[in-house]
Amino acid sequence: MYFFLIFLGLLVKQVSTLAFPLWFFVMLLMVSKVDFSKLVKVFFYVNGSLTCVTIVLGYFNLIPTFFSPRGIAPDGTVLLRQALGFNWVTLPAQVFFYLVLAYIMIKKGKLSFFALAIISGISLFLYVETNTRNPFILEILIVLIFLLLKSPLHHFLMRIFHSKLFGWTGILIFPVLTFLSVFFATIGTNGGFMKIFDHLMSGRFALAHQGVERYGISLFGKQIIFNTYRPDRPLRGSYFYLDNSYIQYLLNFGLIMLFIIILLISLALYVQYQGKKWYVLLIFILIALHSFSDPQLIYLQYSPFILIIDSVIDRVRFDFPNKVHWRMISSE
Repeated sequence: MYFFLIFLGLLVKQVSTLAFPLWFFVMLLMVSKVDFSKLVKVFFYVNGSLTCVTIVLGYFNLIPTFFSPRGIAPDGTVLLRQALGFNWVTLPAQVFFYLVLAYIMIKKGKLSFFALAIISGISLFLYVETNTRNPFILEILIVLIFLLLKSPLHHFLMRIFHSKLFGWTGILIFPVLTFLSVFFATIGTNGGFMKIFDHLMSGRFALAHQGVERYGISLFGKQIIFNTYRPDRPLRGSYFYLDNSYIQYLLNFGLIMLFIIILLISLALYVQYQGKKWYVLLIFILIALHSFSDPQLIYLQYSPFILIIDSVIDRVRFDFPNKVHWRMISSE
């Protein structure tokens, strides 16, 4: 199975000139014998330490950082959002979101009041400094969920988290949001509902529609030329970027790769559902929602969670010309 995926990566690289799918699948092969929970721990402690140091140094301007306008104050001054040492203003908030999810994974869904207070404080700080809404909203949702788990509603919520409805929501949310993303990107934003929805999504689906119109949907992707703000020069021409993970991967890496990634995630989450790991399903529901607005789903510098698909890749056995075997595994 790994060699099939690596071959797919070679095809994508040949067609779209993008090497990421190739080295991504090679990386999966390299970590195929490593426990997923250990990878999450390494990410949390290593990336967490580096992120904290970078944010502190960036906040005090001890390392180069980046600013972009966020609006105009009543007195006419330009309000700025800052990158806190990163090369784009939203990145510290995005990385912190995945660090929070990693912490939930490490603690197996048991967060203390102190941890929730720390998460709330850092989330608020990053929102004020970077004006990045999506991770902030999801982090506040996380805090509310875990506060409720410490309330008299604990047993009621746990019944929900262990229910079939919640389990299948976790399993199917990625295919559903992929379909909705492609549907919204295809129909555009001319209708009344879509205009309102796109406004709430900060114009993401108008840009997604531009991407679909400009590049089309192909099997192995195309090289997409983005036009964004950069630290070294002002924006030239019209801004263009695909924030939605599902649309970016569809156009960049192609229909086949997106289908395989979503299928493998759903299979991996089915295994977690069988193992009654409600907190893993919750984590991936939050990731699916986050990916609806932001593109970090499979980028390992931001998140290790896509590596969960490695737990199912080598359980698929091809026995041509007869059939494909699926060997069920423990979720431990």
